[in-house]
Amino acid sequence: MNLSVLKYVVFLIGISVSYAQDIYVETSLSSASFEDFKDESGVNTLENKYSSPVELGIGIGAILNVTENNRLKWDLGLNFNKYKINTSFKALNTSIPTEYNLNYVSLKTGPYFSLINHSIVKLQLHAHSSLDYLIFGSNQYSDVYDDLLDGKNFSKLVVNYHYGVAVEITLSDSSSLYMSYDSKNGLTNSIDDDESYRLNATSILMGFRFKLNKLHTFSKLYKKK
Repeated sequence: MNLSVLKYVVFLIGISVSYAQDIYVETSLSSASFEDFKDESGVNTLENKYSSPVELGIGIGAILNVTENNRLKWDLGLNFNKYKINTSFKALNTSIPTEYNLNYVSLKTGPYFSLINHSIVKLQLHAHSSLDYLIFGSNQYSDVYDDLLDGKNFSKLVVNYHYGVAVEITLSDSSSLYMSYDSKNGLTNSIDDDESYRLNATSILMGFRFKLNKLHTFSKLYKKK
């Protein structure tokens, strides 16, 4: 990733944390697939008949309150995701299995809205967008290994939109546990300027949220002791 872009991302997250009410850490289990693939003739030559492996991801982020009742919040997060996609392509009358391994660093942002905003349990909807950068990519089939970072034929930058639902359970005055379902849908990307595809993923996430004001209070009390 370009160093100036990385510095901008770190600066943006740092500024967000300074104004945030909550921070969070999370893990995810994700499966991905290529959708709407078209070759240079406009024909879909990929077959999604194989099972989708589940891969582990991690993330951190900050949440800002938008409304006084805390029903509407804004999320800014940084995630690392691994995807393994088993598919096949057609060569003449033969179907050749192929495996893609993709690692992305992702910057996501968007709102949370609590349909249920109880002090103990919250039911939240989210609609996010994200910018994913490919840091490792490979394609293997037969005796062939392709490094997808070598050259400019495979899209390294992917724009996505997300939607999903989360349940948050309060554990204490300073922390909560949440589980979330997320559907990520990529915009159309290109390969060699004559092929196109969309990368979609579904994820189950689990994490902890910590209230910064409570953490600061506990830190002051500890120092006094």
